[in-house]
Amino acid sequence: MRPLLSWKQAGLLLIVAVGVLLLWPRKKSASPAPPLLCGTAGASYVAELTRLRQLKDSLFRTDPASPIPAETRNRFTGLRYFPTDLAWRVSGRYEPLPNALAPIVGAVWVPLPTYPSCKAPARLLVYGERDGRLYVAFWDSTAAQGLTYEGGRYVPLERWGDSACLDFNRAYFPYCAYNPHYICLPYPPENRLCLPILAGERW
Repeated sequence: MRPLLSWKQAGLLLIVAVGVLLLWPRKKSASPAPPLLCGTAGASYVAELTRLRQLKDSLFRTDPASPIPAETRNRFTGLRYFPTDLAWRVSGRYEPLPNALAPIVGAVWVPLPTYPSCKAPARLLVYGERDGRLYVAFWDSTAAQGLTYEGGRYVPLERWGDSACLDFNRAYFPYCAYNPHYICLPYPPENRLCLPILAGERW
Protein backbone atom coordinates (compact mmCIF):
# COMPACT_ATOMS: atom_id res chain seq x y z
CA MET A 1 0.00 0.00 0.00
CA ARG A 2 1.39 3.39 -0.99
CA PRO A 3 1.75 5.88 1.94
CA LEU A 4 -0.31 9.06 1.81
CA LEU A 5 2.82 11.21 2.16
CA SER A 6 6.40 10.57 1.28
CA TRP A 7 9.10 11.06 3.92
CA LYS A 8 10.09 14.28 2.20
CA GLN A 9 6.53 15.62 2.18
CA ALA A 10 6.00 14.64 5.86
CA GLY A 11 9.19 16.41 6.88
CA LEU A 12 8.17 19.55 5.00
CA LEU A 13 4.73 19.48 6.64
CA LEU A 14 6.33 19.14 10.09
CA ILE A 15 8.61 22.14 9.48
CA VAL A 16 5.63 24.27 8.39
CA ALA A 17 3.61 23.23 11.48
CA VAL A 18 6.46 24.13 13.84
CA GLY A 19 6.92 27.49 12.10
CA VAL A 20 3.20 28.30 12.46
CA LEU A 21 3.31 27.48 16.18
CA LEU A 22 6.37 29.66 16.74
CA LEU A 23 4.97 32.62 14.84
CA TRP A 24 1.41 32.38 16.15
CA PRO A 25 0.57 35.62 18.04
CA ARG A 26 0.48 35.11 21.78
CA LYS A 27 -1.47 37.05 24.33
CA LYS A 28 0.87 39.44 26.05
CA SER A 29 1.34 38.66 29.71
CA ALA A 30 0.48 41.42 32.11
CA SER A 31 3.44 43.41 33.35
CA PRO A 32 4.45 42.48 36.88
CA ALA A 33 2.77 44.49 39.59
CA PRO A 34 5.03 46.84 41.53
CA PRO A 35 6.11 45.61 44.96
CA LEU A 36 4.11 46.78 47.96
CA LEU A 37 6.45 49.49 49.14
CA CYS A 38 6.13 50.19 52.86
CA GLY A 39 2.84 48.32 52.85
CA THR A 40 1.41 46.13 55.55
CA ALA A 41 4.11 44.03 57.18
CA GLY A 42 3.43 41.11 59.45
CA ALA A 43 5.26 38.23 61.04
CA SER A 44 7.07 37.35 57.82
CA TYR A 45 8.64 40.82 57.69
CA VAL A 46 9.90 40.57 61.26
CA ALA A 47 11.22 37.05 60.63
CA GLU A 48 13.09 38.17 57.48
CA LEU A 49 14.52 41.20 59.29
CA THR A 50 15.73 38.94 62.10
CA ARG A 51 17.29 36.52 59.59
CA LEU A 52 19.19 39.31 57.84
CA ARG A 53 20.48 40.64 61.15
CA GLN A 54 21.70 37.20 62.19
CA LEU A 55 23.42 36.78 58.82
CA LYS A 56 25.16 40.14 59.26
CA ASP A 57 26.36 39.14 62.74
CA SER A 58 27.76 35.91 61.30
CA LEU A 59 29.60 37.75 58.52
CA PHE A 60 31.00 40.35 60.92
CA ARG A 61 32.27 37.50 63.11
CA THR A 62 33.82 35.29 60.43
CA ASP A 63 34.35 37.17 57.15
CA PRO A 64 37.98 38.26 56.54
CA ALA A 65 36.59 41.54 55.15
CA SER A 66 34.66 42.24 58.35
CA PRO A 67 35.05 45.81 59.66
CA ILE A 68 35.37 44.45 63.19
CA PRO A 69 39.13 44.57 63.99
CA ALA A 70 40.68 41.11 63.84
CA GLU A 71 42.02 41.35 67.39
CA THR A 72 38.52 41.89 68.84
CA ARG A 73 36.52 39.75 66.42
CA ASN A 74 36.52 36.71 68.71
CA ARG A 75 34.77 38.83 71.37
CA PHE A 76 32.10 40.12 68.99
CA THR A 77 28.68 38.97 70.22
CA GLY A 78 26.43 40.71 67.72
CA LEU A 79 25.01 44.11 66.84
CA ARG A 80 22.30 45.84 68.83
CA TYR A 81 19.08 47.32 67.49
CA PHE A 82 16.15 49.41 68.59
CA PRO A 83 12.88 47.44 68.83
CA THR A 84 11.32 46.89 65.41
CA ASP A 85 8.67 49.54 64.81
CA LEU A 86 6.61 49.40 61.63
CA ALA A 87 5.78 53.10 62.00
CA TRP A 88 9.34 53.80 60.81
CA ARG A 89 8.60 52.28 57.39
CA VAL A 90 7.95 55.56 55.56
CA SER A 91 6.56 55.86 52.03
CA GLY A 92 7.64 58.74 49.86
CA ARG A 93 8.20 60.09 46.37
CA TYR A 94 11.53 59.69 44.58
CA GLU A 95 12.93 62.47 42.41
CA PRO A 96 16.03 61.80 40.26
CA LEU A 97 18.63 64.58 40.20
CA PRO A 98 20.68 63.83 37.06
CA ASN A 99 22.73 67.04 37.33
CA ALA A 100 23.70 66.64 41.00
CA LEU A 101 27.30 66.04 42.03
CA ALA A 102 28.19 62.43 42.81
CA PRO A 103 27.41 60.52 44.94
CA ILE A 104 24.03 62.32 45.07
CA VAL A 105 21.67 60.82 42.49
CA GLY A 106 18.26 61.94 43.70
CA ALA A 107 16.01 63.07 46.49
CA VAL A 108 13.15 61.47 48.37
CA TRP A 109 10.18 63.34 49.78
CA VAL A 110 8.95 61.67 52.97
CA PRO A 111 6.53 62.69 55.75
CA LEU A 112 8.72 62.42 58.84
CA PRO A 113 7.29 63.14 62.31
CA THR A 114 7.49 66.67 63.65
CA TYR A 115 8.26 67.70 67.20
CA PRO A 116 7.44 70.96 69.02
CA SER A 117 11.12 71.88 69.09
CA CYS A 118 11.90 71.10 65.46
CA LYS A 119 10.44 70.40 62.07
CA ALA A 120 11.84 67.51 60.06
CA PRO A 121 12.87 68.23 56.46
CA ALA A 122 10.48 66.82 53.90
CA ARG A 123 13.25 66.23 51.36
CA LEU A 124 16.28 64.00 51.90
CA LEU A 125 19.13 63.61 49.44
CA VAL A 126 19.82 60.12 48.10
CA TYR A 127 23.22 58.57 47.42
CA GLY A 128 23.77 55.99 44.69
CA GLU A 129 26.37 53.24 44.25
CA ARG A 130 27.83 51.82 41.04
CA ASP A 131 25.71 48.69 41.32
CA GLY A 132 22.54 50.78 41.36
CA ARG A 133 21.77 50.52 45.06
CA LEU A 134 20.28 53.65 46.61
CA TYR A 135 20.58 54.78 50.21
CA VAL A 136 20.13 57.81 52.42
CA ALA A 137 22.94 58.91 54.73
CA PHE A 138 21.43 60.78 57.68
CA TRP A 139 22.11 62.03 61.19
CA ASP A 140 19.46 62.22 63.90
CA SER A 141 19.39 63.26 67.54
CA THR A 142 20.02 59.71 68.80
CA ALA A 143 23.66 60.37 67.81
CA ALA A 144 23.77 63.40 70.11
CA GLN A 145 22.43 61.19 72.91
CA GLY A 146 25.15 58.58 72.38
CA LEU A 147 22.64 55.97 71.19
CA THR A 148 23.96 55.78 67.63
CA TYR A 149 27.15 56.55 65.73
CA GLU A 150 28.04 60.25 65.87
CA GLY A 151 28.88 60.24 62.16
CA GLY A 152 25.35 59.22 61.19
CA ARG A 153 23.73 56.14 59.74
CA TYR A 154 22.70 54.82 56.34
CA VAL A 155 19.31 53.44 55.34
CA PRO A 156 18.62 51.63 52.04
CA LEU A 157 15.99 53.12 49.76
CA GLU A 158 13.57 50.88 47.86
CA ARG A 159 12.25 52.42 44.66
CA TRP A 160 9.67 51.58 42.03
CA GLY A 161 9.34 54.39 39.52
CA ASP A 162 8.74 57.54 41.51
CA SER A 163 7.47 55.62 44.56
CA ALA A 164 9.95 54.99 47.36
CA CYS A 165 10.23 53.49 50.81
CA LEU A 166 12.64 54.23 53.63
CA ASP A 167 12.59 51.47 56.25
CA PHE A 168 14.49 52.91 59.19
CA ASN A 169 14.36 49.52 60.91
CA ARG A 170 17.13 48.67 58.40
CA ALA A 171 19.27 51.71 59.26
CA TYR A 172 22.89 50.72 59.81
CA PHE A 173 26.28 52.17 60.72
CA PRO A 174 28.93 52.74 58.06
CA TYR A 175 32.08 50.63 58.44
CA CYS A 176 34.06 53.57 59.82
CA ALA A 177 31.93 53.33 62.98
CA TYR A 178 33.66 50.03 63.79
CA ASN A 179 37.10 50.59 62.36
CA PRO A 180 39.03 53.88 61.85
CA HIS A 181 40.84 52.39 58.85
CA TYR A 182 37.65 52.80 56.80
CA ILE A 183 36.65 56.10 55.19
CA CYS A 184 32.92 56.67 54.88
CA LEU A 185 30.86 59.20 53.00
CA PRO A 186 29.49 61.88 55.35
CA TYR A 187 25.80 62.63 55.44
CA PRO A 188 24.66 65.72 53.50
CA PRO A 189 23.87 68.72 55.75
CA GLU A 190 20.29 68.62 54.40
CA ASN A 191 19.89 65.15 55.94
CA ARG A 192 20.62 66.27 59.51
CA LEU A 193 17.48 65.58 61.54
CA CYS A 194 16.75 67.06 64.94
CA LEU A 195 14.22 64.34 65.74
CA PRO A 196 15.24 60.97 67.22
CA ILE A 197 14.78 57.97 64.92
CA LEU A 198 14.48 55.12 67.39
CA ALA A 199 14.83 52.38 64.80
CA GLY A 200 17.59 50.34 63.24
CA GLU A 201 21.11 49.79 64.48
CA ARG A 202 22.24 51.31 67.77
CA TRP A 203 25.33 51.22 69.97
